Amino acid sequence: MHALPSPRRQLQYRQVFRSAQTGLLVGLAYAVVQSLLAEHEARQIVLNGVLAGFFIGASVGVVEAFWFPLRFRRLPFGWLQLARTLLYSSFSAFWLLIIVLTSRMYFEGLSLGGAWHEYLTAGHFRADLIFAVLFSFVLGGLQQITTLHGPGQLLKFVNGTFHQPREVERIFMFVDMKSSTTIAETLGNLTYSRFVQDFFYDLTDAILATQAEVYQYVGDEIVLAWPLAANRQRAQCVRCFYLMQDAIEARRAAYLAEYGYFPTFKAGLHGGRVVVTWVGEVKKEIVYHGDVLNTTARIQALCNEFGQELLISETLLQELGPLPHVRATFLTTLRLRGKQHEVSLYGLRRAEALA
Repeated sequence: MHALPSPRRQLQYRQVFRSAQTGLLVGLAYAVVQSLLAEHEARQIVLNGVLAGFFIGASVGVVEAFWFPLRFRRLPFGWLQLARTLLYSSFSAFWLLIIVLTSRMYFEGLSLGGAWHEYLTAGHFRADLIFAVLFSFVLGGLQQITTLHGPGQLLKFVNGTFHQPREVERIFMFVDMKSSTTIAETLGNLTYSRFVQDFFYDLTDAILATQAEVYQYVGDEIVLAWPLAANRQRAQCVRCFYLMQDAIEARRAAYLAEYGYFPTFKAGLHGGRVVVTWVGEVKKEIVYHGDVLNTTARIQALCNEFGQELLISETLLQELGPLPHVRATFLTTLRLRGKQHEVSLYGLRRAEALA
């Protein structure tokens, strides 16, 4: 597991592919509607829509994956919305002109000037661009809302998932920064807040790569969750911890240069059956209820006592599949505070770290 490559490049390529695929489908749908109203041959219109949608989507995906997050992530909502709308609309205008003009020159035998004059003056370009701008505005807004609630949560709210309490199997990982009090006292509130922001931001790739749900941010602690069934073979929860370590290690020099400190962290892992539901009226939020969360929090709190960076319950360890390049060491069996049953704990270490 130590040899796993950084997931960033894989995530970026995946994001570009999904964006291109979405653009293609939107372009196809728009072209089908347009073909019913226009005098041009339906095949030509559909081909234009599919190509324009694909290239617009791919362009948006490249910018969103490789450029936009690094330069605009600290902007407020309004500026981000404006930037995305202008950017997406510019891509739309560029690819529409390239593809539609080329298509009309090829299929209709028009000169470049003739194709340009017909497309721009007959009103078709205006209608296409208005649709692109409106769709860009809506898409940018949805992306912003998604960052507030997490991927997939908006859809769950709309379709009623978890509006009634439901019992599910989940794995939880409580990740807590070490020596946070000392760092906060030294850096001061504002600088420490930026330090924590950067810390959480640098964990993002590992979270996305292992399909973790960000359940909560609590101060300098983050709580992640996974469906238990999806981890029985792949052990994504364990993989996530080491990918996070690699991501932070890669940024060690940048942290030391800017803050004089380098974040380290510990984590506890446990899983089982919990109840999940939406709560709140003023602010809707998905919450989990159950003893599993309390147990996971107490397991994480024991990391320092046992000198471990990652503790896991025996119950969860037995549920997971093989852990390549990771060694599990039995530590103790004890009754956690407030618990009736004893819990056996194992420490997880990369095999290379023990060599």
